[in-house]
Amino acid sequence: MQDKWTAPKKLDQAEVANLAAALNLPPLIVAILMNRGLTDAAGIRAFLNVDLSQLTTPDHFHDLDRAVARIEQALDDNEKITVYGDYDADGVTSVAILVDTFSALGVDVDYYVPSRFSDGYGPNLARYQELVAQGTKLLITVDNGITGVDEVAYAQAHGMDVIITDHHDLPAQLPEAYAIVHPRHPQSTCDFGYFAGAGVAFYLAWGLLGDMPVELLDLATIGTIGDVMPLVADNRLLVAAGIKQIQADPRLGLTALAELAKIDLTQIDARQIAFGIVPRLNSLGRVGSARPAVALLTTFDDQAAAKIAQDVEQTNRQRQDLVTEVLAQAQTQLANEPTPKAIVVAGSDWAEGVLGIVASRLVDQYQCPTLVLSIAGETGVAKGSGRSVGEFDLFQALADYQTHFQKFGGHAGAVGLSLDATEIAGLREHLQNAAQSQSTAITATSGLSADYALSPTEVASLTPELIGQLATILGPFGEKNPEPNFMFDQLPWQQWQAIGKDQQTLKGVLTPQIEALAFRAGNLAPRLRQAGSQVALLGSLGTNTWQSQTKVQIMINGVQFLTPAATPKSASVQPQESPQPANPTPTTTRSTAPSAPSNRASESPASTSTSEKTPGQASALAKYNTDHWQWPQQQFEVVDCRRLHLGAQMLQHPWTYICFDSRLSKRLGQRYQQVNFISHPDQLTTPTAATVFIDLPRQVSQLQAYLQILQTPRLYLLFYTAPKRREQLKLQIPQLRALLKEIYQQPAIEQQQLTQFAEHCRLTPAQLDFGIRVFSELNFVKMDKDRLVANRQAVKQPLTASATFRQQQAMQQAYQQLALGSLQQVARFLKQA
Repeated sequence: MQDKWTAPKKLDQAEVANLAAALNLPPLIVAILMNRGLTDAAGIRAFLNVDLSQLTTPDHFHDLDRAVARIEQALDDNEKITVYGDYDADGVTSVAILVDTFSALGVDVDYYVPSRFSDGYGPNLARYQELVAQGTKLLITVDNGITGVDEVAYAQAHGMDVIITDHHDLPAQLPEAYAIVHPRHPQSTCDFGYFAGAGVAFYLAWGLLGDMPVELLDLATIGTIGDVMPLVADNRLLVAAGIKQIQADPRLGLTALAELAKIDLTQIDARQIAFGIVPRLNSLGRVGSARPAVALLTTFDDQAAAKIAQDVEQTNRQRQDLVTEVLAQAQTQLANEPTPKAIVVAGSDWAEGVLGIVASRLVDQYQCPTLVLSIAGETGVAKGSGRSVGEFDLFQALADYQTHFQKFGGHAGAVGLSLDATEIAGLREHLQNAAQSQSTAITATSGLSADYALSPTEVASLTPELIGQLATILGPFGEKNPEPNFMFDQLPWQQWQAIGKDQQTLKGVLTPQIEALAFRAGNLAPRLRQAGSQVALLGSLGTNTWQSQTKVQIMINGVQFLTPAATPKSASVQPQESPQPANPTPTTTRSTAPSAPSNRASESPASTSTSEKTPGQASALAKYNTDHWQWPQQQFEVVDCRRLHLGAQMLQHPWTYICFDSRLSKRLGQRYQQVNFISHPDQLTTPTAATVFIDLPRQVSQLQAYLQILQTPRLYLLFYTAPKRREQLKLQIPQLRALLKEIYQQPAIEQQQLTQFAEHCRLTPAQLDFGIRVFSELNFVKMDKDRLVANRQAVKQPLTASATFRQQQAMQQAYQQLALGSLQQVARFLKQA
């Protein structure tokens, strides 16, 4: 637990107020952004804009077009393709992205996930030799490869072309690969270069499919968060959209994993991905093989997903036990060193996969640079990981000792190395001397700073709704965009105690509705009780729900014990009449990232629903995005409910309910007989307080027609999309081409075999049915006595010659804009269409 941090900057109150008014944002949020260097309206607007249309396009990546052309050649020639990944969360999600992409193209590819223990990190010559011998003609690396000069040279010389997709630092000598797709390549024109491996793989998928593969945003998000990449610029856009996709329409493997981890995916955020999903995926590579992670993330089988998730959960528990075991042995070695300058601990055959975690734990406890080494009993080689603290550059501190190392690499904050066990004592002495000479760097704040100092009045006004608003506007949080840290100075804490099985968790109570928590800090409870109000805390804000009661929760990151006369230096924007934002329910919200529609096909009552905004429910809509739309005859307040289920609570009001699908309208009318469902503008009669658009229109003009005549102040957008229709809309041109190719390879397909044929083509029955209708219109196929037969004499013509295909293309465009776009995008689309 740190006891030093940088106080927030002193801000001009009038400037904050003016910016807040101009941007229609709470002053608290503006103050946080100004403290982080965004001091004008343009900069703040740019930061808050998470519209995917701002994303860098694939043409900015060096060699991406060359890579796509080579892959298409391999597909045409039926060459064997292998994807070569890595064993961490970024690596397995990168592999999964390409496996899903090739599946969408109707192709099964091999993939290889290296072993941390037998292969090591990055290209492995022995594995490349095996892949050549096994007949691989095209190797695609993801999240690795940029250092493989010798390995790539061998592959290219033996008839295996290599496409490298990587994001790690570029070495002085680049491999002579067929193509190198890297955002920081000297010939790249990417303005932003710090994508994760999964981010680079996402762009290759984009290039192959032709359209942005929004269905892969979830995997790119997990990889980006897992590799602790900066959540700014393009990464912020990717992750914001990916989190919404996970919330709305999670893949089977994530659903199964989240259920065991007790994570509510509908409310998941970057923190829960970082501390709930990523460690579980990482645990596989730390303990054994990471290959099952790819299977988990790409399966379409419920039972398979559940089985793999169970295995992952068991492996994660095993990983936790290994961490506990190694940490306890390391702490025993340090029992007589309460304040070490630097730590080098080693043990016989400690689990290599957890050494970095143990090093981080020891850094947290002792606040000094730490190396944790495992000595192999058979070879006497010590291999391990190191972590730094403050501004101490661990890599440079060890660089002048690397002649003693067998392997060495890393950066300022973390290193990996191996050396003979006889060298450990010298290594310890060297690191301790370096730490002694750079003690001020070790005790530096390392960027830990306060974004805002909350006054007692502001603290008392904290609510879960305000905290949700902070997360919605400023998130997703992570590297380079951390959760705001708030200072809590000299407050009347009611209680401090150590809780948990091992009494290692610190819990404080400020008010019945505000609590504080810190992990592995239970030992501070007695001292905090004694200090009373003479303590300053630094912490981020969250919420905790227990037994249907939600409280404000402060996650403590720093503690300063004060003398009665001492007060931490702080600066905050002084509140005006009320510290609470003037408008808890924003009337003009941020441009939010597109989100995929949820599985709201069920018409059963939902656990969450919106309701008429009455004085007693003023904050009911605070968690939903809203906007104002100006139409010629009416201004609408628009509420984004596209992630909600349609249930009885939504249908209990005397509102107007519009269904574009007459069959859905009939089904709902039979179930909810008290509601009058409208399916044509002519049925509109008396204006009501609100109008609910239940489903998506088949044509944009249908929605436009209603907006021209509605006399209602508020619109709720549910835009439910039937699962069968969603499946059809996800069908892309490359999949249709692959399907036609498969049909032409068959002499005939019996009608009763169509379901099995759809599975073979990695399509759903609905997608196959759509494809057959398109091909029938083009005379490419025909049904002959309950058999599907290819017409090989058909005249070649484009897919756009099919009316069904053209209708689907128009629906896809509407779906992308209406179901996935921000409210501002939806409004622009409707006015321009």
